[in-house]
Amino acid sequence: MMNRNFMALIATFFVTVCTTQAQDKIVKVADFGALPNDGKCDIAAIKKALDYAKTVKAEELVFDAGTYDLFVGDASKNMAIEVAQFNDFVFRGAVDNTGNPATTFLRHYDFRDDMHGKPILSVRRSNNFHLQNIIFDNNPRYSTAGEVIANDGKTVKVKIFEGNPVMDGTLFFTSNIWDLATKTLKKVESPTYGGDVYKKREEYTWRVVGDPADRIMQLNSPTLASKVAVGEGLSWHFSYKGIQVNFYMCNDLTVENVWTYNAIGFCMQAQACENITARKVKVIAPDNQLAVGSRDGWKLYACRGKVVMDEIYMEGVRWDGQNVHGSFLWPHQIIDKNTIWLRKKKGAAFPIPAGSKVGFWNGKEEVLRTVQKSELKPTEKKERGFLLTFTEPVPDFINEETLCQIYGWNIDEYMLSNSEFRNIAGCASLIRNSNVSILNNTFDYIMYPAIMIGGAVHEGEGVVPKNVRIEGNKVTHSGWMLRHGITGAIGIRNQEDGEGLVFHTDKDPQLQDRTSPWMTDIRVIGNTVEHSTEGIVAKGTLGMYVEGNTFISVNKPIDIPKEDNPDVVIKNSNIQ
Repeated sequence: MMNRNFMALIATFFVTVCTTQAQDKIVKVADFGALPNDGKCDIAAIKKALDYAKTVKAEELVFDAGTYDLFVGDASKNMAIEVAQFNDFVFRGAVDNTGNPATTFLRHYDFRDDMHGKPILSVRRSNNFHLQNIIFDNNPRYSTAGEVIANDGKTVKVKIFEGNPVMDGTLFFTSNIWDLATKTLKKVESPTYGGDVYKKREEYTWRVVGDPADRIMQLNSPTLASKVAVGEGLSWHFSYKGIQVNFYMCNDLTVENVWTYNAIGFCMQAQACENITARKVKVIAPDNQLAVGSRDGWKLYACRGKVVMDEIYMEGVRWDGQNVHGSFLWPHQIIDKNTIWLRKKKGAAFPIPAGSKVGFWNGKEEVLRTVQKSELKPTEKKERGFLLTFTEPVPDFINEETLCQIYGWNIDEYMLSNSEFRNIAGCASLIRNSNVSILNNTFDYIMYPAIMIGGAVHEGEGVVPKNVRIEGNKVTHSGWMLRHGITGAIGIRNQEDGEGLVFHTDKDPQLQDRTSPWMTDIRVIGNTVEHSTEGIVAKGTLGMYVEGNTFISVNKPIDIPKEDNPDVVIKNSNIQ
Protein backbone atom coordinates (compact mmCIF):
# COMPACT_ATOMS: atom_id res chain seq x y z
CA MET A 1 0.00 0.00 0.00
CA MET A 2 2.79 2.38 0.92
CA ASN A 3 4.53 1.69 -2.35
CA ARG A 4 1.34 2.33 -4.27
CA ASN A 5 0.69 5.64 -2.44
CA PHE A 6 4.30 6.68 -2.90
CA MET A 7 4.15 5.97 -6.63
CA ALA A 8 0.91 7.92 -6.96
CA LEU A 9 2.52 10.86 -5.15
CA ILE A 10 5.51 10.75 -7.48
CA ALA A 11 3.24 10.59 -10.53
CA THR A 12 1.23 13.57 -9.28
CA PHE A 13 4.46 15.50 -8.71
CA PHE A 14 5.72 14.87 -12.23
CA VAL A 15 2.36 15.76 -13.79
CA THR A 16 2.31 19.01 -11.82
CA VAL A 17 5.90 19.87 -12.80
CA CYS A 18 5.31 19.06 -16.47
CA THR A 19 2.07 21.06 -16.53
CA THR A 20 3.76 24.03 -14.88
CA GLN A 21 6.65 23.87 -17.32
CA ALA A 22 4.25 23.76 -20.28
CA GLN A 23 2.32 26.72 -18.90
CA ASP A 24 5.54 28.65 -18.41
CA LYS A 25 6.28 28.35 -22.11
CA ILE A 26 3.32 30.65 -22.77
CA VAL A 27 2.98 33.75 -20.58
CA LYS A 28 -0.27 35.75 -20.63
CA VAL A 29 -0.02 39.43 -19.81
CA ALA A 30 -3.51 39.22 -18.26
CA ASP A 31 -2.04 37.10 -15.44
CA PHE A 32 0.10 40.10 -14.48
CA GLY A 33 -2.70 42.67 -14.58
CA ALA A 34 -2.50 43.91 -18.19
CA LEU A 35 -6.15 43.90 -19.25
CA PRO A 36 -7.43 45.46 -22.48
CA ASN A 37 -10.16 48.10 -22.66
CA ASP A 38 -10.06 49.05 -18.98
CA GLY A 39 -8.50 52.50 -19.52
CA LYS A 40 -5.65 51.75 -17.12
CA CYS A 41 -1.98 51.98 -17.97
CA ASP A 42 -0.63 48.55 -18.90
CA ILE A 43 3.09 49.40 -19.11
CA ALA A 44 4.09 48.12 -15.65
CA ALA A 45 2.08 44.92 -15.98
CA ILE A 46 3.56 44.17 -19.41
CA LYS A 47 7.03 44.70 -17.97
CA LYS A 48 6.29 42.25 -15.13
CA ALA A 49 5.09 39.71 -17.67
CA LEU A 50 8.25 40.17 -19.73
CA ASP A 51 10.48 39.85 -16.66
CA TYR A 52 8.71 36.64 -15.68
CA ALA A 53 8.94 35.29 -19.23
CA LYS A 54 12.69 35.84 -19.22
CA THR A 55 13.04 34.17 -15.80
CA VAL A 56 11.22 31.00 -16.85
CA LYS A 57 12.64 31.10 -20.40
CA ALA A 58 9.18 31.30 -21.91
CA GLU A 59 8.62 31.01 -25.65
CA GLU A 60 5.60 33.26 -26.06
CA LEU A 61 3.97 36.39 -24.60
CA VAL A 62 0.25 36.56 -25.34
CA PHE A 63 -2.07 39.59 -25.49
CA ASP A 64 -5.86 39.41 -25.64
CA ALA A 65 -8.05 41.24 -28.15
CA GLY A 66 -8.70 44.88 -27.35
CA THR A 67 -6.76 48.05 -26.59
CA TYR A 68 -3.81 48.18 -24.21
CA ASP A 69 -3.34 51.72 -22.90
CA LEU A 70 0.27 52.87 -22.66
CA PHE A 71 0.58 56.17 -20.77
CA VAL A 72 4.16 57.32 -21.39
CA GLY A 73 4.01 60.98 -20.35
CA ASP A 74 6.79 62.64 -22.34
CA ALA A 75 7.02 60.56 -25.52
CA SER A 76 10.34 62.20 -26.40
CA LYS A 77 11.91 60.64 -23.28
CA ASN A 78 9.93 57.52 -22.41
CA MET A 79 9.51 54.27 -24.30
CA ALA A 80 6.42 52.19 -23.63
CA ILE A 81 7.73 48.61 -24.08
CA GLU A 82 11.37 47.52 -24.17
CA VAL A 83 12.36 43.99 -25.14
CA ALA A 84 16.03 43.01 -24.91
CA GLN A 85 17.76 39.67 -25.47
CA PHE A 86 14.62 37.58 -25.90
CA ASN A 87 15.72 34.80 -28.23
CA ASP A 88 13.35 32.27 -29.82
CA PHE A 89 10.40 34.31 -28.63
CA VAL A 90 6.92 35.15 -29.95
CA PHE A 91 5.25 38.47 -29.04
CA ARG A 92 1.67 37.70 -30.06
CA GLY A 93 -1.55 39.67 -30.21
CA ALA A 94 -5.02 38.33 -31.03
CA VAL A 95 -6.84 38.21 -34.37
CA ASP A 96 -10.47 38.82 -35.26
CA ASN A 97 -12.68 36.42 -37.20
CA THR A 98 -11.20 37.67 -40.50
CA GLY A 99 -7.61 37.13 -39.38
CA ASN A 100 -6.80 40.82 -38.94
CA PRO A 101 -4.94 42.00 -35.84
CA ALA A 102 -7.27 42.63 -32.90
CA THR A 103 -4.75 43.82 -30.30
CA THR A 104 -3.96 47.54 -30.22
CA PHE A 105 -1.07 49.27 -28.45
CA LEU A 106 -2.38 52.79 -27.90
CA ARG A 107 0.22 55.29 -26.73
CA HIS A 108 -1.13 58.15 -24.62
CA TYR A 109 1.34 61.01 -24.26
CA ASP A 110 1.67 64.63 -23.21
CA PHE A 111 1.13 66.48 -26.46
CA ARG A 112 3.88 68.79 -27.61
CA ASP A 113 4.60 70.24 -31.01
CA ASP A 114 7.86 69.38 -32.81
CA MET A 115 8.65 66.29 -30.74
CA HIS A 116 11.22 63.56 -31.39
CA GLY A 117 9.28 60.44 -30.46
CA LYS A 118 10.77 57.44 -28.66
CA PRO A 119 9.53 53.99 -29.67
CA ILE A 120 6.29 52.44 -28.52
CA LEU A 121 8.13 49.13 -28.92
CA SER A 122 11.89 48.65 -28.91
CA VAL A 123 13.33 45.18 -29.58
CA ARG A 124 17.10 44.82 -29.13
CA ARG A 125 19.49 41.95 -29.69
CA SER A 126 16.70 39.37 -29.83
CA ASN A 127 17.26 36.51 -32.28
CA ASN A 128 14.42 34.52 -33.83
CA PHE A 129 11.95 37.09 -32.52
CA HIS A 130 8.38 37.06 -33.87
CA LEU A 131 6.05 40.07 -33.67
CA GLN A 132 2.48 39.19 -34.64
CA ASN A 133 -1.06 40.59 -34.71
CA ILE A 134 -0.50 44.08 -33.26
CA ILE A 135 -1.89 47.52 -34.22
CA PHE A 136 0.14 50.61 -33.24
CA ASP A 137 -1.64 53.91 -32.66
CA ASN A 138 -1.38 57.21 -30.76
CA ASN A 139 -3.79 59.27 -28.68
CA PRO A 140 -4.00 61.99 -29.81
CA ARG A 141 -2.86 61.07 -33.28
CA TYR A 142 0.20 63.07 -34.26
CA SER A 143 -1.18 64.42 -37.54
CA THR A 144 -4.32 66.08 -38.76
CA ALA A 145 -6.32 66.65 -41.94
CA GLY A 146 -9.24 68.64 -43.26
CA GLU A 147 -10.87 70.47 -46.14
CA VAL A 148 -9.81 73.92 -47.31
CA ILE A 149 -12.88 76.12 -46.84
CA ALA A 150 -11.39 79.59 -47.48
CA ASN A 151 -8.40 81.10 -49.28
CA ASP A 152 -8.06 84.83 -49.83
CA GLY A 153 -4.53 84.68 -51.21
CA LYS A 154 -2.93 85.36 -47.84
CA THR A 155 -4.78 83.16 -45.38
CA VAL A 156 -5.98 79.58 -45.63
CA LYS A 157 -8.77 78.17 -43.47
CA VAL A 158 -9.31 74.45 -43.01
CA LYS A 159 -12.23 72.55 -41.50
CA ILE A 160 -10.62 69.66 -39.63
CA PHE A 161 -12.29 66.29 -40.16
CA GLU A 162 -13.90 64.57 -37.20
CA GLY A 163 -11.49 62.21 -35.48
CA ASN A 164 -8.46 64.37 -36.30
CA PRO A 165 -6.78 66.59 -33.68
CA VAL A 166 -7.39 70.34 -33.51
CA MET A 167 -4.17 71.71 -32.00
CA ASP A 168 -3.47 75.42 -31.71
CA GLY A 169 0.07 76.66 -32.34
CA THR A 170 1.28 73.58 -34.22
CA LEU A 171 3.82 73.78 -37.01
CA PHE A 172 3.05 72.77 -40.59
CA PHE A 173 5.42 69.79 -40.99
CA THR A 174 5.35 67.28 -43.88
CA SER A 175 2.14 68.46 -45.50
CA ASN A 176 0.22 67.25 -48.53
CA ILE A 177 -2.60 68.38 -50.79
CA TRP A 178 -5.36 65.88 -51.63
CA ASP A 179 -8.18 65.40 -54.11
CA LEU A 180 -11.03 64.66 -51.71
CA ALA A 181 -13.31 63.27 -54.41
CA THR A 182 -10.90 60.42 -55.11
CA LYS A 183 -8.96 60.42 -51.79
CA THR A 184 -5.70 60.59 -53.73
CA LEU A 185 -2.69 62.89 -53.63
CA LYS A 186 -2.84 65.87 -55.96
CA LYS A 187 -0.08 65.70 -58.56
CA VAL A 188 1.77 68.65 -57.10
CA GLU A 189 4.77 69.09 -54.85
CA SER A 190 4.30 68.74 -51.11
CA PRO A 191 3.92 72.24 -49.63
CA THR A 192 6.30 71.49 -46.72
CA TYR A 193 8.80 68.81 -45.70
CA GLY A 194 10.79 68.75 -42.45
CA GLY A 195 13.38 71.30 -41.39
CA ASP A 196 12.29 73.72 -44.11
CA VAL A 197 9.40 74.72 -41.84
CA TYR A 198 11.78 76.30 -39.31
CA LYS A 199 12.80 78.90 -41.89
CA LYS A 200 9.22 80.22 -41.92
CA ARG A 201 8.16 79.35 -38.40
CA GLU A 202 5.76 82.26 -37.97
CA GLU A 203 4.15 81.79 -41.37
CA TYR A 204 3.84 78.03 -40.83
CA THR A 205 2.16 78.07 -37.41
CA TRP A 206 -1.51 77.03 -37.33
CA ARG A 207 -4.10 78.79 -35.15
CA VAL A 208 -7.57 77.70 -34.03
CA VAL A 209 -10.28 80.09 -35.16
CA GLY A 210 -13.17 80.75 -32.76
CA ASP A 211 -14.63 77.89 -30.75
CA PRO A 212 -12.41 74.78 -31.00
CA ALA A 213 -15.60 72.74 -31.28
CA ASP A 214 -16.10 74.29 -34.72
CA ARG A 215 -12.83 72.63 -35.83
CA ILE A 216 -11.64 75.58 -37.93
CA MET A 217 -7.90 76.24 -38.23
CA GLN A 218 -6.12 79.05 -40.02
CA LEU A 219 -2.66 79.57 -41.49
CA ASN A 220 -1.56 83.10 -42.40
CA SER A 221 0.62 81.96 -45.28
CA PRO A 222 0.67 83.51 -48.74
CA THR A 223 3.04 80.67 -49.70
CA LEU A 224 0.46 77.98 -48.94
CA ALA A 225 -2.38 80.12 -50.31
CA SER A 226 -0.66 80.14 -53.71
CA LYS A 227 -0.61 76.33 -53.78
CA VAL A 228 -3.98 75.14 -52.47
CA ALA A 229 -7.59 75.70 -53.54
CA VAL A 230 -10.91 75.70 -51.72
CA GLY A 231 -12.39 72.20 -51.69
CA GLU A 232 -9.04 70.43 -51.65
CA GLY A 233 -7.83 68.33 -48.75
CA LEU A 234 -4.83 69.23 -46.64
CA SER A 235 -2.89 67.00 -44.23
CA TRP A 236 0.11 67.71 -42.04
CA HIS A 237 2.06 66.31 -39.11
CA PHE A 238 3.16 67.91 -35.85
CA SER A 239 6.78 66.79 -36.23
CA TYR A 240 8.93 64.69 -38.55
CA LYS A 241 11.27 62.99 -36.04
CA GLY A 242 11.25 59.71 -34.16
CA ILE A 243 11.04 55.93 -34.56
CA GLN A 244 7.83 54.23 -33.41
CA VAL A 245 8.84 50.54 -33.63
CA ASN A 246 12.56 49.80 -33.66
CA PHE A 247 14.40 46.50 -34.15
CA TYR A 248 18.09 46.64 -33.30
CA MET A 249 20.54 43.83 -34.07
CA CYS A 250 17.81 41.19 -34.24
CA ASN A 251 18.73 38.19 -36.37
CA ASP A 252 16.04 35.97 -37.93
CA LEU A 253 13.29 38.50 -37.30
CA THR A 254 9.67 37.82 -38.29
CA VAL A 255 6.98 40.52 -38.44
CA GLU A 256 3.52 39.34 -39.43
CA ASN A 257 0.07 40.93 -39.45
CA VAL A 258 1.31 44.14 -37.84
CA TRP A 259 -0.49 47.40 -38.64
CA THR A 260 0.17 51.09 -38.01
CA TYR A 261 -2.66 53.61 -37.85
CA ASN A 262 -0.60 56.62 -36.78
CA ALA A 263 3.09 57.22 -36.15
CA ILE A 264 5.36 59.83 -34.64
CA GLY A 265 8.17 59.79 -37.19
CA PHE A 266 9.11 56.48 -38.85
CA CYS A 267 6.51 53.75 -38.49
CA MET A 268 9.19 51.03 -38.21
CA GLN A 269 12.93 50.65 -38.52
CA ALA A 270 15.26 47.66 -38.53
CA GLN A 271 18.89 48.46 -37.75
CA ALA A 272 21.77 46.05 -38.26
CA CYS A 273 19.42 43.06 -38.36
CA GLU A 274 20.16 39.86 -40.27
CA ASN A 275 17.44 37.84 -42.04
CA ILE A 276 13.98 39.44 -41.92
CA THR A 277 10.66 37.91 -42.96
CA ALA A 278 7.62 40.18 -43.13
CA ARG A 279 4.08 39.42 -44.22
CA LYS A 280 0.84 41.41 -44.06
CA VAL A 281 2.48 44.48 -42.59
CA LYS A 282 0.15 47.45 -43.07
CA VAL A 283 0.48 51.19 -42.77
CA ILE A 284 -3.01 52.52 -43.24
CA ALA A 285 -4.98 55.65 -42.39
CA PRO A 286 -8.26 54.76 -40.66
CA ASP A 287 -11.34 56.87 -40.03
CA ASN A 288 -11.02 60.35 -41.57
CA GLN A 289 -7.22 60.49 -41.59
CA LEU A 290 -5.43 61.17 -44.85
CA ALA A 291 -1.86 60.48 -43.72
CA VAL A 292 -0.29 58.10 -41.19
CA GLY A 293 3.31 58.96 -40.37
CA SER A 294 5.63 61.84 -41.16
CA ARG A 295 8.49 59.58 -42.24
CA ASP A 296 9.06 56.16 -43.81
CA GLY A 297 6.81 53.15 -43.53
CA TRP A 298 9.68 50.76 -42.79
CA LYS A 299 13.33 51.69 -43.03
CA LEU A 300 15.91 48.90 -43.27
CA TYR A 301 19.29 50.28 -42.31
CA ALA A 302 22.63 48.42 -42.38
CA CYS A 303 20.89 45.04 -42.45
CA ARG A 304 22.28 41.77 -43.80
CA GLY A 305 21.22 38.29 -44.84
CA LYS A 306 17.95 37.56 -46.63
CA VAL A 307 14.98 39.92 -46.42
CA VAL A 308 11.54 38.86 -47.71
CA MET A 309 8.67 41.36 -47.74
CA ASP A 310 5.37 39.88 -48.94
CA GLU A 311 1.80 41.22 -48.96
CA ILE A 312 2.84 44.60 -47.59
CA TYR A 313 0.30 47.44 -47.75
CA MET A 314 1.30 51.07 -47.23
CA GLU A 315 -0.90 54.10 -47.74
CA GLY A 316 -0.51 57.66 -46.57
CA VAL A 317 3.17 57.51 -45.67
CA ARG A 318 4.60 60.99 -45.81
CA TRP A 319 8.04 60.13 -47.18
CA ASP A 320 9.22 56.70 -48.39
CA GLY A 321 7.36 53.42 -48.01
CA GLN A 322 10.31 51.02 -48.01
CA ASN A 323 13.74 52.63 -47.59
CA VAL A 324 16.59 50.13 -47.87
CA HIS A 325 20.19 51.26 -47.44
CA GLY A 326 23.50 51.11 -45.65
CA SER A 327 26.09 53.90 -45.70
CA PHE A 328 29.04 55.11 -47.71
CA LEU A 329 32.25 55.97 -45.89
CA TRP A 330 35.19 58.17 -46.81
CA PRO A 331 38.88 57.92 -45.87
CA HIS A 332 39.98 59.94 -42.87
CA GLN A 333 43.55 58.70 -42.41
CA ILE A 334 45.75 55.90 -43.70
CA ILE A 335 47.39 54.29 -40.67
CA ASP A 336 49.63 51.71 -42.37
CA LYS A 337 49.64 49.58 -45.50
CA ASN A 338 46.74 47.40 -44.28
CA THR A 339 44.88 49.80 -41.96
CA ILE A 340 42.72 52.80 -42.73
CA TRP A 341 40.54 55.10 -40.63
CA LEU A 342 37.21 55.84 -42.35
CA ARG A 343 34.58 58.45 -41.51
CA LYS A 344 30.80 58.57 -41.86
CA LYS A 345 28.83 61.69 -42.73
CA LYS A 346 25.92 61.18 -40.35
CA GLY A 347 23.65 58.67 -38.67
CA ALA A 348 24.19 55.71 -36.39
CA ALA A 349 27.36 53.61 -36.46
CA PHE A 350 27.39 49.82 -36.38
CA PRO A 351 30.28 47.36 -36.40
CA ILE A 352 31.55 46.34 -39.82
CA PRO A 353 31.69 42.52 -39.80
CA ALA A 354 35.05 40.77 -40.16
CA GLY A 355 35.20 38.89 -43.45
CA SER A 356 32.98 41.39 -45.26
CA LYS A 357 34.14 43.48 -48.20
CA VAL A 358 34.82 47.18 -48.63
CA GLY A 359 34.89 48.59 -52.17
CA PHE A 360 37.16 51.56 -53.00
CA TRP A 361 36.07 53.49 -56.11
CA ASN A 362 38.86 55.09 -58.15
CA GLY A 363 36.57 56.75 -60.69
CA LYS A 364 36.76 53.91 -63.19
CA GLU A 365 36.55 50.67 -61.24
CA GLU A 366 36.00 49.35 -57.75
CA VAL A 367 38.78 47.64 -55.83
CA LEU A 368 37.63 45.25 -53.09
CA ARG A 369 39.37 44.53 -49.81
CA THR A 370 38.43 42.07 -47.03
CA VAL A 371 37.93 43.30 -43.47
CA GLN A 372 40.10 41.45 -40.96
CA LYS A 373 39.38 43.65 -37.94
CA SER A 374 36.97 46.51 -37.26
CA GLU A 375 36.90 49.06 -34.45
CA LEU A 376 34.62 52.05 -33.87
CA LYS A 377 36.79 55.15 -33.51
CA PRO A 378 35.31 58.68 -33.76
CA THR A 379 37.32 61.30 -35.63
CA GLU A 380 38.73 64.41 -33.97
CA LYS A 381 35.63 66.29 -35.20
CA LYS A 382 33.39 63.72 -33.46
CA GLU A 383 32.32 62.20 -36.77
CA ARG A 384 31.47 58.51 -36.75
CA GLY A 385 34.72 56.71 -37.42
CA PHE A 386 35.84 53.16 -38.22
CA LEU A 387 39.36 51.82 -37.87
CA LEU A 388 39.61 48.93 -40.33
CA THR A 389 42.42 46.45 -40.85
CA PHE A 390 42.31 44.46 -44.11
CA THR A 391 43.81 41.13 -45.07
CA GLU A 392 45.31 42.85 -48.14
CA PRO A 393 47.13 46.19 -48.52
CA VAL A 394 44.82 49.17 -49.05
CA PRO A 395 44.80 50.56 -52.63
CA ASP A 396 47.45 53.19 -53.34
CA PHE A 397 45.03 55.61 -55.06
CA ILE A 398 43.06 56.41 -51.89
CA ASN A 399 42.52 60.03 -50.88
CA GLU A 400 39.95 61.79 -48.69
CA GLU A 401 37.45 61.95 -51.57
CA THR A 402 37.53 58.21 -52.34
CA LEU A 403 34.05 56.69 -52.12
CA CYS A 404 34.00 53.53 -49.98
CA GLN A 405 31.17 50.99 -50.27
CA ILE A 406 30.52 48.92 -47.14
CA TYR A 407 29.19 45.52 -48.19
CA GLY A 408 28.94 44.40 -44.56
CA TRP A 409 25.89 46.70 -44.38
CA ASN A 410 24.33 45.34 -47.57
CA ILE A 411 21.44 42.88 -47.58
CA ASP A 412 22.52 39.69 -49.34
CA GLU A 413 19.10 39.18 -50.93
CA TYR A 414 16.09 41.53 -50.77
CA MET A 415 12.65 40.68 -52.17
CA LEU A 416 9.48 42.79 -52.20
CA SER A 417 6.48 40.97 -53.67
CA ASN A 418 2.68 40.99 -53.93
CA SER A 419 2.45 44.32 -52.14
CA GLU A 420 0.56 47.58 -52.61
CA PHE A 421 1.63 51.19 -52.05
CA ARG A 422 -0.73 54.16 -52.43
CA ASN A 423 -0.69 57.91 -51.77
CA ILE A 424 2.92 58.22 -50.72
CA ALA A 425 4.61 61.62 -50.94
CA GLY A 426 8.02 60.10 -51.50
CA CYS A 427 9.15 56.88 -53.16
CA ALA A 428 7.30 53.67 -52.45
CA SER A 429 10.37 51.45 -52.84
CA LEU A 430 13.66 53.33 -52.37
CA ILE A 431 16.51 50.86 -52.85
CA ARG A 432 20.18 51.56 -52.16
CA ASN A 433 21.16 47.90 -51.99
CA SER A 434 22.30 45.05 -54.24
CA ASN A 435 20.69 41.70 -55.09
CA VAL A 436 17.13 43.01 -55.25
CA SER A 437 13.86 41.58 -56.60
CA ILE A 438 10.75 43.77 -56.84
CA LEU A 439 8.00 41.49 -58.14
CA ASN A 440 4.25 41.72 -58.78
CA ASN A 441 3.53 44.86 -56.75
CA THR A 442 1.10 47.73 -57.29
CA PHE A 443 2.07 51.39 -56.92
CA ASP A 444 -0.51 54.18 -57.20
CA TYR A 445 -0.12 57.94 -56.69
CA ILE A 446 3.51 58.04 -55.61
CA MET A 447 5.03 61.55 -55.77
CA TYR A 448 8.62 60.58 -56.63
CA PRO A 449 9.51 57.59 -58.82
CA ALA A 450 7.53 54.75 -57.25
CA ILE A 451 10.50 52.40 -57.61
CA MET A 452 13.75 54.34 -57.14
CA ILE A 453 17.00 52.44 -57.57
CA GLY A 454 20.32 54.14 -56.79
CA GLY A 455 22.84 55.07 -54.14
CA ALA A 456 22.75 58.54 -52.58
CA VAL A 457 26.32 59.80 -52.40
CA HIS A 458 25.40 63.26 -51.15
CA GLU A 459 23.29 61.81 -48.33
CA GLY A 460 25.90 59.14 -47.60
CA GLU A 461 23.46 56.26 -48.21
CA GLY A 462 24.56 53.23 -50.22
CA VAL A 463 25.56 50.89 -51.65
CA VAL A 464 25.28 51.50 -55.39
CA PRO A 465 22.86 48.75 -56.51
CA LYS A 466 23.90 45.74 -58.57
CA ASN A 467 21.79 42.79 -59.72
CA VAL A 468 18.28 44.28 -59.56
CA ARG A 469 15.16 42.64 -61.01
CA ILE A 470 11.98 44.73 -61.41
CA GLU A 471 9.28 42.51 -62.90
CA GLY A 472 5.52 42.23 -63.14
CA ASN A 473 4.69 45.46 -61.31
CA LYS A 474 1.93 47.94 -62.07
CA VAL A 475 2.70 51.64 -61.55
CA THR A 476 0.05 54.32 -62.04
CA HIS A 477 -0.08 58.09 -61.50
CA SER A 478 3.48 58.26 -60.20
CA GLY A 479 6.78 60.09 -60.47
CA TRP A 480 5.70 63.68 -61.05
CA MET A 481 8.48 65.11 -58.83
CA LEU A 482 12.25 64.71 -59.04
CA ARG A 483 14.26 62.27 -56.95
CA HIS A 484 17.96 61.76 -57.61
CA GLY A 485 17.57 64.33 -60.37
CA ILE A 486 14.98 62.37 -62.39
CA THR A 487 11.24 61.92 -62.62
CA GLY A 488 9.37 58.86 -63.89
CA ALA A 489 7.34 55.95 -62.61
CA ILE A 490 10.47 53.74 -62.36
CA GLY A 491 13.71 55.65 -61.75
CA ILE A 492 17.27 54.30 -61.84
CA ARG A 493 20.03 56.78 -61.03
CA ASN A 494 22.54 57.54 -58.29
CA GLN A 495 22.35 60.82 -56.46
CA GLU A 496 25.78 62.39 -56.94
CA ASP A 497 27.90 64.32 -54.48
CA GLY A 498 26.68 67.90 -54.02
CA GLU A 499 23.19 67.37 -55.46
CA GLY A 500 21.26 66.97 -52.23
CA LEU A 501 17.51 66.61 -52.15
CA VAL A 502 15.69 68.59 -54.81
CA PHE A 503 12.59 70.12 -53.21
CA HIS A 504 11.54 73.18 -55.17
CA THR A 505 12.26 72.68 -58.84
CA ASP A 506 10.16 72.75 -61.95
CA LYS A 507 13.04 71.78 -64.26
CA ASP A 508 16.04 69.48 -64.13
CA PRO A 509 18.70 70.64 -61.68
CA GLN A 510 22.25 71.29 -62.83
CA LEU A 511 23.63 67.79 -62.57
CA GLN A 512 27.31 67.19 -62.05
CA ASP A 513 29.32 64.63 -63.97
CA ARG A 514 28.75 61.11 -62.71
CA THR A 515 31.32 60.36 -60.00
CA SER A 516 29.72 57.26 -58.47
CA PRO A 517 30.10 53.64 -59.62
CA TRP A 518 27.94 52.20 -62.38
CA MET A 519 24.79 50.35 -61.44
CA THR A 520 25.08 46.93 -63.07
CA ASP A 521 22.72 44.14 -64.17
CA ILE A 522 19.43 46.04 -63.85
CA ARG A 523 16.50 44.15 -65.42
CA VAL A 524 13.10 45.81 -65.94
CA ILE A 525 10.74 43.23 -67.40
CA GLY A 526 6.99 42.92 -67.94
CA ASN A 527 5.85 45.94 -65.94
CA THR A 528 2.85 48.15 -66.70
CA VAL A 529 3.03 51.93 -66.33
CA GLU A 530 -0.13 54.02 -66.63
CA HIS A 531 -1.08 57.71 -66.45
CA SER A 532 2.38 59.03 -65.71
CA THR A 533 4.41 61.68 -67.51
CA GLU A 534 7.44 59.40 -67.83
CA GLY A 535 7.76 55.64 -67.60
CA ILE A 536 11.22 54.11 -67.11
CA VAL A 537 14.10 56.56 -66.65
CA ALA A 538 17.70 55.46 -66.16
CA LYS A 539 21.17 57.03 -66.05
CA GLY A 540 24.46 55.46 -65.06
CA THR A 541 23.91 51.75 -65.75
CA LEU A 542 25.89 48.93 -67.29
CA GLY A 543 24.22 45.71 -68.36
CA MET A 544 20.68 47.13 -68.24
CA TYR A 545 17.97 45.02 -69.88
CA VAL A 546 14.42 46.29 -70.55
CA GLU A 547 11.82 43.99 -72.11
CA GLY A 548 8.06 43.56 -72.49
CA ASN A 549 6.91 46.63 -70.58
CA THR A 550 3.50 48.18 -71.30
CA PHE A 551 2.85 51.92 -71.25
CA ILE A 552 -0.67 53.37 -71.20
CA SER A 553 -1.16 57.14 -71.38
CA VAL A 554 2.52 57.84 -70.68
CA ASN A 555 4.00 60.87 -72.46
CA LYS A 556 7.58 59.55 -72.55
CA PRO A 557 7.57 55.80 -71.98
CA ILE A 558 11.34 55.17 -71.94
CA ASP A 559 14.16 57.63 -71.24
CA ILE A 560 17.35 55.56 -71.14
CA PRO A 561 19.94 57.47 -73.23
CA LYS A 562 22.87 55.49 -74.62
CA GLU A 563 25.40 58.08 -73.47
CA ASP A 564 24.42 57.38 -69.86
CA ASN A 565 23.65 53.66 -70.29
CA PRO A 566 26.08 52.52 -73.01
CA ASP A 567 25.02 48.88 -73.38
CA VAL A 568 21.31 49.03 -72.58
CA VAL A 569 19.04 46.55 -74.41
CA ILE A 570 15.38 47.54 -74.95
CA LYS A 571 12.95 45.03 -76.48
CA ASN A 572 9.23 44.56 -77.17
CA SER A 573 7.72 47.65 -75.56
CA ASN A 574 3.92 47.93 -75.79
CA ILE A 575 2.93 51.59 -76.02
CA GLN A 576 -0.79 52.45 -75.93
